[in-house]
Amino acid sequence: MSDITFADVVHQSVSFSKNDPAEHLILNLIDSRWFQRLRDISQTANTKLVYMFSEHSRFGHCLGVAYLAKLALSKLSKNFPEDVAAYRPAILVAALLHDIGHLAPGSHTAFKTWFPGQPDLHEELAEVVLTQDTEIASLLNAFDPHLARTVLNILEESDSVPPWTWQIISGGGWNVDRGNWSTVDSVLAGVSYGKYNIPALVESILITKDKQLALMENRLDAMLHFMVSRHAMYRQIYQHRVLLAADMINKAVVQRARDLGAQLEFADEVMQRALAATSAKDLTLDTMFEMRESWWRYHMARWSRSRDPILRDLSDRILHRRLFKTVRVMGSSGRSQMITEATKALESLHMDPRYYLHEITTADVHAGDSKQSMLVQLDNGQVVTLSEADSLIRSMAANSVQSQRSWLAMPAEAKRLL
Repeated sequence: MSDITFADVVHQSVSFSKNDPAEHLILNLIDSRWFQRLRDISQTANTKLVYMFSEHSRFGHCLGVAYLAKLALSKLSKNFPEDVAAYRPAILVAALLHDIGHLAPGSHTAFKTWFPGQPDLHEELAEVVLTQDTEIASLLNAFDPHLARTVLNILEESDSVPPWTWQIISGGGWNVDRGNWSTVDSVLAGVSYGKYNIPALVESILITKDKQLALMENRLDAMLHFMVSRHAMYRQIYQHRVLLAADMINKAVVQRARDLGAQLEFADEVMQRALAATSAKDLTLDTMFEMRESWWRYHMARWSRSRDPILRDLSDRILHRRLFKTVRVMGSSGRSQMITEATKALESLHMDPRYYLHEITTADVHAGDSKQSMLVQLDNGQVVTLSEADSLIRSMAANSVQSQRSWLAMPAEAKRLL
């Protein structure tokens, strides 16, 4: 059988052909240890605490991104055959492996858990895997000795490759990464927020004369639909206040474990190395490989029986959904007073505010688009940005910052005292 097919919740099925050298490489990479590890890395972290079927992993997402890249490249190859032929294998590999560096608990949540206040470095960790894992390196080198470097250039958004090669994966507006998680996460949450017209966008992209990825003007409606869907996914799912508050419990657990130091009753060697790390850059390849959801949950189960009352309580809250409650912060003027009152309430309950009081703020959904907006090729051949091409898209980006919200997260007992 030349085609290997995977069932998919969006496309019904996705397939890669053994007869196509680049797709055969993708199938070999799917079978690698590091990619199979993604089955035990959560795609949407604590989303399952609100949307009960959101139990899916990074494995399916990454495979779906590679398939969507395959569809987009197939379309582009009709009008830009030389461009696509030169970079198709590297783009497919970059699409498949772009999230290979994610960690437990919960992918993006992991960086808030282990390294609060520091940037999410999963792209940098993906590069560590690509350069240090011998199995992946061997597969890439066997295909083409220069392939690994080209893949890294694409993931790094390097000037040494044409911009469209990385814009198709991580550029502003629509890309195959966003194009996948928007729909898959929506379906598996049991909502319709993230659905959009996939064929319309895939069929409407092109490569400009200066090698940028662009959208044809006649499909601005499809792009607007996608951007509204993406905005709704952030607003209703990824930035749900209950989920953001749950993330703070993860953070508090690690903080307490670190503060206990030598008094921490149980931590395997991987956990000891993770707790000792002050930055994601301190993590070794072996440590990253073992930082999976099952490993994290095992420690939560052990720590929920700890003699330390704070670690025991926080771990039990994660395991049995005794989540923090939220209080909306309305403006900066009342913020200090609310924090003071919440601190007093916690102290009256003998709860240390360092672990039981957190401020959470939603991020600007469209912040990345202002840095690198997708281009639009107008019917007259002129190339402009999305915001220049459509007033509604311009308005959406402008109002995104104004729609940010903040809350204080604390146990229900403390909230009742406010």
